[in-house]
Order: sequence, then C-alpha cells, then structure tokens
Amino acid sequence: MVRRSWPWLGAGLLLYGVSAATGPMWGDCSKLTLYALRSYVPSANPGDHAGWTVVAWVWLRLLFWLDPVRSLHLLSAVAGGVAVALVHRLVWEITGEERRAGGAAAVALVAHPLWWGSAVAESYALALALALASCLLSQRDSRAAAFGAGLAAGLGAAAHVFSLVVSLPWLVRWRRCRWFVLGGAVLGLAPVWLGVFDTPADPLTGFRAGGPESWGWHLAAFVHPAALARGLGLLAGLAALALGPFGVWALVHPATRRRGRLPGPPLGALALALYALVLCTYAPYRVPLMAVFLVTGLLLLRPPSLTPLGQLLHVATQAVLLATLAWGLSAVGLGDLGVRQLPERHNAWHFLWPVKRGETGPERYAHSLLAAAPPGAVVLSDFNLGAVLCLVQQSEGLREDVEVVPTAVDDALVRSDPAAALDRRIAAIEATERAVVLADDWSPYYRLGELEQRFGWVARQLGPGWLVTRR
Repeated sequence: MVRRSWPWLGAGLLLYGVSAATGPMWGDCSKLTLYALRSYVPSANPGDHAGWTVVAWVWLRLLFWLDPVRSLHLLSAVAGGVAVALVHRLVWEITGEERRAGGAAAVALVAHPLWWGSAVAESYALALALALASCLLSQRDSRAAAFGAGLAAGLGAAAHVFSLVVSLPWLVRWRRCRWFVLGGAVLGLAPVWLGVFDTPADPLTGFRAGGPESWGWHLAAFVHPAALARGLGLLAGLAALALGPFGVWALVHPATRRRGRLPGPPLGALALALYALVLCTYAPYRVPLMAVFLVTGLLLLRPPSLTPLGQLLHVATQAVLLATLAWGLSAVGLGDLGVRQLPERHNAWHFLWPVKRGETGPERYAHSLLAAAPPGAVVLSDFNLGAVLCLVQQSEGLREDVEVVPTAVDDALVRSDPAAALDRRIAAIEATERAVVLADDWSPYYRLGELEQRFGWVARQLGPGWLVTRR
C-alpha cells in the first residue's frame, strides 16, 4: 500500500520543488521566514503560526548549507508533496479503489491553494500535511498511533488552527486510548499554549502579542458577517478553480456520489459546512489559501473517481487553465484583480499562477529602496512591503544604518485621522534630524496628497519610495 503512494509523493515533490520561490516574497512569507530565523516561539497570537516556526527552525538546522530563505520555500514544497501522497494513501485505505485514490491525489496536486501555498514559505502546506498524518494514524489501533495522531493534529493546529477542519473529525473516532490522543495534542500545541506564560518580542514589530486583545483584533479585522452573500460567491468560485473542470465533473458523477466506506461522513460534512460559513465571512484576500482545508476535506469526504488518463488530463488542463486565466485577465485590462498593486508585482500572475520560481520583484524592490535611502534614514512602511524590507536587510546585512518600521502605516490606518497620525510620526522623526522615506505612494495607505496639502510636506520620489521633507 505504501508503494502505491510513492509516485504521488514524487509528483508533488517535483512539481512544487520546481515551482518554489528562490528569494523573499511579499507579506506573510517574509514574516514567517523572519520568525524562523529568529526562533520566535512560543506565541499565543493566532497570526504567528508558532507550530510552523518550530518545524522551520528544525528544518533550517537540518539543511544548514542552503540559503535559509530558499530553504524555507522548499520546506513548503516538501510538505505539499507529503500532503498529496497522504491524500492518496488515506483514500486508498478507506475505499480500496485506485481510481478514487488517484483521482483525489490528482485533484489535490494541482488544486490552486495547495500548489500556491507549497511554492512559498507559508504555513498552509505544513499544517495540512500534519493534519493528514493525524488522519492516517487515526486508522491504526494502538497507543503509539493514538499519541502520534494527537501530536500531529496539535502541531498542525499550532501551524494553522484551521487545519483542525481536516483532522478533528477523524480524531473523535477514537473509542480507546483517548487520553493518549489528548496527551499528544497538548504536546503538539505547546508552541501556542506556552505563549500564555511568556511571549518574546515579535522580531518584525517588536510587540508582545497573544493576549485577548490580539484575538479581539483578529476577529475585528478579518471577520465580517455582513459580507456573507459576497463571500459565498467568492468561495464557490475559488472551490471551482481549485477543483478544476475534471475535478468538478468527477465529484458530481454518479460513481463519486456512492459514499463507500467513509469514516463518519456526517461529522466531516458538518465540519466542512461550518468552515465554509467562516470563510464566507472572512477577509476575502485571505480566503484563497485558507480554502485548502475545505478542498482537501471535500476530497476525503467524496473522493472523485478518475481513470489514469483522466488524472493526467486533469493535471494538464488545470495548469493550462491557471496560466490562461492569468494571461487573459491581463490582456483585457483586469490584471490588477481589483486589489492593491505593489511595486514590482503583477497581481494576476502573482495570485493566479502558482509557479513562483523566477519571481524576483520583492527582492528587487527591497534592494532598490535600501540602496536609495539616505544615510541613517527611517523607512515608514506597511506590512506587505515592510516584511520584505526587514527580511532582506537582516538576512543580507544590507544598510544597517537604515531603520525600517514595517507596520507604521498599518498603525496609522487604525486611527481616526490616518494622515494626521502619519504627520505626527514624520514630524517626530524629522525632529531627530533623520530623513524620512515612505515605502510606497499608494493613496489609501500613504496619503501623500493629504500630507502635502494639509500638513505642508513635500514628497520626492526616491527609487521605489518617497523622501518626505518640509516645504
């Protein structure tokens, strides 16, 4: 049985390894890389993914000869390959049907959220692989398997809490050894619950987060119940994109509607329904990757039946579809996807095309801005750009005289008057006779027009940033 899954492990490692990024990436990817480099654990802050940091820390020491930034992208590629193989193994053990096992693995292999998340240093592929390992161990009947199932599920939840959507319906099936499951889960969650007693300073922001205020902020910032209807349409489109035409056809085909020997389908279906409801009310820019747990749970609940030829056609069709979609939207002038355009980033290709090898925009941006900054300057940035600047500066030892404040703009945006908050911060820095550089000029964030008209500042372009001085 193990040998049946080896080809899928190889396919995942090959596809994701070839697709993996080689340099810094925007936002969370750079943040998580910094966390691993600085051993930022424990933390009870839901956005810190402390379980990922623990595994990444071990990974960096095992592969000490590789560039750490590239190495952590490869960690996601390996985790993604393991996840695909585990999907195949689980479905084969449940159903005993190779068409279903191969069909589920083929759909998972090129599902947009798993492919994308396996090409960059993100927590999703690792959390999913750990959750699936817990599901597989739950098929065994021993104390060691029970403890291992709890440990994998706990560490997966510490990497990303929503991985419980996949693992929890399987864990509750245990009739014996439940204390071993619970013990393993408590140990796996240690990177999170230890943060209740003490959390080190965040390497990126310098804050100590993880208390009720942090959880309250996440709920207020990312959960919007009023957007339920719009979120439902978005989620349906993302699920269809992840499954692809062959995957959708296979799921609705009569051969797939036959349940077969599935473990606790009602509980699995309930978990997926509740998770879908959460995603419909979540911030839309986070849903595309978070849908990986929904899609994987669906594949385990209703494994699609595809012949070997159908599996091959699905993989090829899905790759062509994603590339064509990115190209087509760009060709008709919709390449920005209606979201913020970062410097050196083409939104359609960045978000829709999972292959990240050769995407050097974040590194070019950081090098350009740091090279152009005056001696001793302070760079005020938002999180997406600031994380990249901090990672490049720290990992390469560049321009240590320049101080990057990676969330200064985010802090200003939560004020009643963001432009006034930025004005006060710029004035305080200028009073110390240090140059102030804004990392970008995107109006909803950086308010250059208001800073010039209301507060008398003059902005002059400096590389990809803007030098701000008094008129």
